[in-house]
Amino acid sequence: MHATIVAISTPVGRGGIGIIRVSGPRARAAAARVCRCGLPSLVPRVATRVDFAAGDTALDRGLILLFPEPKSFTGETVVELHTHGSPRLLQMLLTEILLEPGVRLAQPGEFSRRAVRNGQMDLAVAESVADIIAAESEAQVHAAAAQMVGALSIRVEAARDAVLRARATVDGVLEFPEETDGAEYDVASHIAEARATVVDLLAHGERGRLIRRGARIVIFGPANAGKSTLFNALVGVEMAIVDAEPGTTRDAIEATLEIAGLRVSLVDTAGLREGAEGIEQKGIERTRSALAEADIGILVIPPGASDSQIAIWEREIDPSRLLAVFGKADLVQATVEGDRLRVSGTSGLGIPILRELLEQRLTQGGIGEAVLVTSERHLDALRRAAAALDRAIAVGSSLELASAELRIGAQALAEILGSDASTELLDAVFARFCIGK
Repeated sequence: MHATIVAISTPVGRGGIGIIRVSGPRARAAAARVCRCGLPSLVPRVATRVDFAAGDTALDRGLILLFPEPKSFTGETVVELHTHGSPRLLQMLLTEILLEPGVRLAQPGEFSRRAVRNGQMDLAVAESVADIIAAESEAQVHAAAAQMVGALSIRVEAARDAVLRARATVDGVLEFPEETDGAEYDVASHIAEARATVVDLLAHGERGRLIRRGARIVIFGPANAGKSTLFNALVGVEMAIVDAEPGTTRDAIEATLEIAGLRVSLVDTAGLREGAEGIEQKGIERTRSALAEADIGILVIPPGASDSQIAIWEREIDPSRLLAVFGKADLVQATVEGDRLRVSGTSGLGIPILRELLEQRLTQGGIGEAVLVTSERHLDALRRAAAALDRAIAVGSSLELASAELRIGAQALAEILGSDASTELLDAVFARFCIGK
């Protein structure tokens, strides 16, 4: 960890700009190797124009920036080289820098890992860096940004402080029973304060699960109800084959889009029909498998369907996840029938209203807000902290047991922030980072 590390920080491929980042005690010397006239006098955090070279061969002209320790991303001296974004050029400069003694190629996430080690950020904030890079939807960007500015860390630290205050009070009574005999001490209020924060963050976690993995919406119903036409209309591209002959769709067809800022997988499925055989039956089995994993199932009902038929189709999915609409609205030129919406993928009738209904379903519980907990690791730690606090309350007058449970709760919360994190935990967290971050 005392070596100077270097890596290309921009994505693989050609681009207008390429960046090489160097961090550690020999960052200046490493950068000097590729400056044509040696490292110029640099003003911290001010870009300086230089000519880059490998040996005596001029390669490019660009910018160099110095971030002296401790006011840098890693807390160490950091130098960044900004060149043109040629992959070959960047590799030539990187090879030259690696010739400097004490300099090695960075491991995945090592820049961020050093930032955590040097107190520049906690582990939750570091994870948000990887999250924002990997974000595929607006909601994922908002969630990562909130975590990056410390919104989660502040609340976890507050809960942990409350747990530690409660434990300090309990341990004080255990260690000095005579001095505290008859004294008033309020352990329960500290535990309740911590538990309230943890429970609220757990609620964020349940919403965050949808942000992290995206939503899954499955269109289903009987054959020839207009499912594929509706699928194409929602996607905006003609992906599914549409034909007047029933049973055209034999397999699940999937497309990705964004609704209410969420990444959504929209699935068109084979029509449900009694007595189906062979490949058609296999398609229906896949329809039911898709419905089992759906967050929302859009049942498309054909015109003229009876109430008994509709009831059978509705039983394919839990009512809380069902959204039933009538298809082929262009045939009757109406957008409602009873309390159900009519839609037409052909004419677009009812499609805007259907999108609004889907947005309402997906934003229930505050999905549209910046959710603080999207990581399964954080969610697991919060669950263990909540369970420990519940047990601490349940033990009643047994202060020894209460102290032990409060210690477990505090440790679980500390895991989120990376306080005293094990090497194994840090290895697991930073393994998903890219090399230049």
